[in-house]
Amino acid sequence: MAAAIVLLLVLFAGAAYVLGLHPFTKRGDIEAADACPTLGDATRAAAALTAVVPDRASYSFDDNVPDPRRDSTDSSYLSACFVYGDDQQLVVVGAEMTEYDRAADWVKEVVEQRASASTLTPFTAGDKAVASPRVAAVYLPCASHGSRRHLSVVVHLKQPGDADGTALRSHLIVLAKNAAVFAHRKARCDRGAVG
Repeated sequence: MAAAIVLLLVLFAGAAYVLGLHPFTKRGDIEAADACPTLGDATRAAAALTAVVPDRASYSFDDNVPDPRRDSTDSSYLSACFVYGDDQQLVVVGAEMTEYDRAADWVKEVVEQRASASTLTPFTAGDKAVASPRVAAVYLPCASHGSRRHLSVVVHLKQPGDADGTALRSHLIVLAKNAAVFAHRKARCDRGAVG
């Protein structure tokens, strides 16, 4: 009886290996060339993503800039990058031109929709920047046309990998700063810098 159970387990493990089922799946690579352009520096973005996402056999990207800022009088900009692993959404990175009276209002209305206030700690970038192990966000000045025109850049890790919270936060900050630099340039901002 015991030999039959062992034989059955060996056959199951062999079949799982041949079919590439977990835990025998090979982790796919996140290539810089495949990363969304809106993530900014592709090499840094790919390295940061590799450090934060869970193991998946393949990764894919969907990049979209549905509302580019065409000139200095344009009051809007919107971009989004979606990162998938085996067709599951893992990360969403968005940049949007917005206007808040206070940066604290932006944190409350935008960032705290994705992470609780108690998990957010500040980092240096723009007018305001906060991060947790699941979210990193930057609020930075953009347009002189309009008194408070800022870019809101938010990285939301929907499914984290195995890294600890400190490492996740650190890599999400890299992604947020990278995306902010790209958005600041693409949105034709004439105020501020990522920092």
